[in-house]
Amino acid sequence: MYAKSFLMALAIAIFAAFSAGNGRAEDESVRCGGSTTLLPVMAQAASDFMEKYGTWNKADASLPEQETLIFVTGGGSGFGVRGAINGSVHIGMASRDLKAKEAEKLGEHKTFLVGKDCVAIAVNKDNPLARKKTGFTSEEAAKLFAGEYKTYKDLDPELPETEIVLFVRDAGAGAAEIMKDVIMKDRPVSDKAMQLPSQGALLKKLEENVNAVAYISSGLVNQSEKLKAFELDGVAPTNANVINGTYKLSRPLLLLVKGEPSAKAKKFIEFILGDAGQKLVSKQGYVAVKDAEQ
Repeated sequence: MYAKSFLMALAIAIFAAFSAGNGRAEDESVRCGGSTTLLPVMAQAASDFMEKYGTWNKADASLPEQETLIFVTGGGSGFGVRGAINGSVHIGMASRDLKAKEAEKLGEHKTFLVGKDCVAIAVNKDNPLARKKTGFTSEEAAKLFAGEYKTYKDLDPELPETEIVLFVRDAGAGAAEIMKDVIMKDRPVSDKAMQLPSQGALLKKLEENVNAVAYISSGLVNQSEKLKAFELDGVAPTNANVINGTYKLSRPLLLLVKGEPSAKAKKFIEFILGDAGQKLVSKQGYVAVKDAEQ
C-alpha cells in the first residue's frame, strides 16, 4: 500500500517537470491530466499499471524496454481538454461532454468512455436541511446557489436563521459546467460562494462544515458516512438513475486523445477499460462502462 501511494504521489508531483520539455521523458512516458473526479481512478490505475509492468515491453512485447512512467495530474475538465488540444497531455480527462468548439479545435480525436457519474446537492448530515428536506426542485437549487436564500429560515420557516455557506467548483470544472447548463442557466452563482479547486478539497470542506451546501460527485457522497445527498425534481442521485437516464445531472467520465493514441497511451487506456481499471471505477462509486452503456 505504501509503495502504491508513493508512486501516485511521485507521479503527480513530477508531472510538471516532465511536461516542461524533457524530450527523453516525453518519449518514454504517458502524461494524463484534467478532471479531479477522474483523478483518484487514474492515479490508482497508473500506480497499478506501473507496478504490474515495470517496463513497457512487459505490457506489450512490441514496445521498448524502457521504464514504465505514467504521470497523472488534476486541474479540472477544462484543463484536460486544453491539454489534449495543445499537446501538454497525451490523455485528457473530462467529466463532461466535449463542447462543439473544443471538438473543432481537437480536430481528429478519440474519446473513451471510462464510466458515468452524477452531480449531487449534498450537506453534512448534521446540517439543518438533512433532517427537514429530502430534495430540491431545479428552481430551488438555482435560487440556492445564486444566493437568493440567505439563511436556512429562508428555505423553511421552521429552520434556524443560520447563514447558508455555499461551496462550488471553479468554472472550468465539469461539475460547475453541468450545473450552469442544466440548473443555473442565466443565473450567476453567488459571489459569496467559496470555489474549491478539486472534488477532494470540496469533499473535505463539506464534511467539516455543518452549515454548508455544495454540489459534488455522487461517488464521493456515496463513500462518505458524513454526507447526505438530496433528490432533484423527485429523482435521487443514484447509480441506478444514472444508468436509466432519469437523473438530469448525469455526466460521462471521458478520456480524450488528439489524433490516434500512441502505442503506450493505448495500452494504458486498454488497462483502464479492462477488468482491473473498471473495478477501480466501481470502487470510487461511479458507474462502470458495462453498466453505463446499457
